[in-house]
Amino acid sequence: MTELREQHVTKELFQSWQQGSLNRQKEQEFLEHVGRCTYCAEQFAEWMEEDVCMEPPVYLKEEIKRCTRQLDVQTVVRVKQTSKRIQLLVYSLKVGLAVAASIFLLVITGNVQSMGIEIPFAQKKQTEDFGEKESISDKLRNGSSMITETLEKMYDNIFQITIKDAEKQEELR
Repeated sequence: MTELREQHVTKELFQSWQQGSLNRQKEQEFLEHVGRCTYCAEQFAEWMEEDVCMEPPVYLKEEIKRCTRQLDVQTVVRVKQTSKRIQLLVYSLKVGLAVAASIFLLVITGNVQSMGIEIPFAQKKQTEDFGEKESISDKLRNGSSMITETLEKMYDNIFQITIKDAEKQEELR
C-alpha cells in the first residue's frame, strides 16, 4: 500500500473500504492518507455524499460493541450516571430546604400574629399636599425602612418569648 503515499486514492479503493474488504493495515493507510491529503479528503467527502444511502462497513457493529466494553468507556458511563445522581441529590436538598424554610416562616408568622405587633402602613408624604409626587427611590426607601422596623419588632418579641420560656422552665425545676 506504499503507492498511497505516492498517488491519490481511487474510487475502487474507496469502494473496497466501504465494503469492508480491506485488511486492517491497508485500511489504516487509506484513512491516514485521506487525513493528510486535502485532494483525497475532498474526493472522499464527495464519494460519501454520492453514496449517502450506503451501508456501514461490515465490521462497524462489532467494533462499536468492542469499544463500549472497554474499561475507559465504562468508567465514563459510570461517572455520568453518578453525576446525574449527585445533581438529583443537590436538587432534592434545595427543595427540602425551601420546604423547611416555608414551614419555619409559617410557624413564625403564627407567633407574630399572637404577639400583637402592629404592622405600620405606608404613610404618605406631605409632598403630595404641595403637588409633588414621591419618587420611586423614596418609595423604596420608605418601604424598606418599614419592613426593617417590622422585622426588628418581630425579632424583639421572639427573643422575649424565648427568654420567658426559659424562665418558666427554670421555675418548674
